[in-house]
Amino acid sequence: MIPFAAMAALLSCAGCIVTTSTYDAKVREADALRDAYASSNREASRLAGEVKALEKKVAGQEAAIGELSSRADACDKVAGRSAAE
Repeated sequence: MIPFAAMAALLSCAGCIVTTSTYDAKVREADALRDAYASSNREASRLAGEVKALEKKVAGQEAAIGELSSRADACDKVAGRSAAE
């Protein structure tokens, strides 16, 4: 009877070790995934800010192009009138 009890205790303990080891591995994996997810969110936020800044820069450049185009058209009209006179 004692050998059976010893064997049962050994097997149940070994199962606990495997279960605990598997659990610890899953906890470490979950922590790593949580950290990666947080890092991904920070990078997405940073990139969204960069996109907004670039959109503002593009809008400013488009406005400058429009202004320069208007000035070029005005110069062409003045040059055309001067040549006709």
